[in-house]
Amino acid sequence: MTTITIPRKLMEKGDLILIPKKEYEQLVKLSQRLFWEEQDTDEAIKTFNREKRLGKLKSAHNFSSILKAARRHE
Repeated sequence: MTTITIPRKLMEKGDLILIPKKEYEQLVKLSQRLFWEEQDTDEAIKTFNREKRLGKLKSAHNFSSILKAARRHE
C-alpha cells in the first residue's frame, strides 16, 4: 500500500480535495469546454455589436415578417 504525507498547512486551510483520476479528467474536459463556449459567446456578441453599429442587421416586428422576408429571398 502506498503512503502519502499531506502537509498540515493544506489540511488546516481546507485546500485539499481527493477525487479519482477519472473524475478529475472529466472535470478538466468540462472546464475546457465551458471556457471555449464562453469565448465563442463573447465573439458572437462582438460580431453582433459590430454589425449592429454598421447597420448590417435587419429588424423585424414579429416572426411572420421574418418568414415573409426569407420567402422573398428564395
